[in-house]
Amino acid sequence: MEEYRAYLDEDEDEPDEDECSLEIKSCVVEFVLRRFGLFSAADIARALEWKVKEVNTVLKNLEGVGRVKRSKLGKQYVWTPVEERHQTPMHY
Repeated sequence: MEEYRAYLDEDEDEPDEDECSLEIKSCVVEFVLRRFGLFSAADIARALEWKVKEVNTVLKNLEGVGRVKRSKLGKQYVWTPVEERHQTPMHY
């Protein structure tokens, strides 16, 4: 039993809850953009029932990593997924 308690006390290797939450939210937002196309931050927030501030934070993070990009469409900005290079077909 002593070894088991000592193991439970060690929480150094566990990731931070905020990091996990941001990673999960990033996956969800990226999935929505890849599946359904162009969305504004407000549209994503409405669809996922999140706050626009949360969505903007996630989108800025994804943009910094190069997974999504922001484009101007009319008077507003929309977010689109970045096409990955390895998914382009090869022509012989």
